[in-house]
Amino acid sequence: MRTGSTSDPETRDPRNVFTSAFGALILSLLPFMAQAQTGEIFIPGQSEVMQPPAAPQSALAACLSEPTAANCAAVSDSAEGLAFESATGSAIQFETLVLDLNDGHVTAQPEPPQHAPDYTAPPPDHGKIALPAVAVTIEFDYNSAHVRADQIGKLAGLITAFQDPALSGASYAIIGHTDAVGSHAYNCDLSHRRATSVTAALTGGYVTLPLYPVGFGEHVLKNTYDPRAPENRRVTFMRLPAYPEQVLATAGSVCGY
Repeated sequence: MRTGSTSDPETRDPRNVFTSAFGALILSLLPFMAQAQTGEIFIPGQSEVMQPPAAPQSALAACLSEPTAANCAAVSDSAEGLAFESATGSAIQFETLVLDLNDGHVTAQPEPPQHAPDYTAPPPDHGKIALPAVAVTIEFDYNSAHVRADQIGKLAGLITAFQDPALSGASYAIIGHTDAVGSHAYNCDLSHRRATSVTAALTGGYVTLPLYPVGFGEHVLKNTYDPRAPENRRVTFMRLPAYPEQVLATAGSVCGY
């Protein structure tokens, strides 16, 4: 007949069992506790540690990433090598495009939205959506889609900004504009060719973000008092939501694409 013994499982002190199990739990959690102290998150089964999003390395990258008045106010013409469109010549001019997804109508307003759009959320499939565009003065000669030689420095500044890791995963509509000289059909074609020229220059500079050239013709004029003014020949840069198809279709409807 067996007698009870402290070495038998049935008669082991339950306090020792609890202590051993608790110690094993702590040992198993040590890797997670170490990651938590550094702010990194480790997901079992994945080989890499998830890092927080990178902060923009320049004011221009911050402006293109989240085009709000606060972010874009820090952009300096002299520091960035760019000239931004504005009434005073010293600050960002926003052209917030209000896209009606129901009827394909697009209007513009000079003020940015009160809050930055949530670019990660899918856009609505109906109703209106407001997306801010950053207006950059890349100028073109009359009746030309070729970027002038004196604009190359501006393109170089944009290339650097678009290569910023903070913009990884973003996509942009490159919107071309014309003055009001010429027919609607001709201006639509010319503005699309201008957008395509700038898109080609950016991708040729190793910008790997998805870029979509769009022509607006004379639909959104910078100088409404003089529709024929040369400053109406330009491009704007509009960040797109994560699911851009409906937005691009509505923008393209301005010129009947």
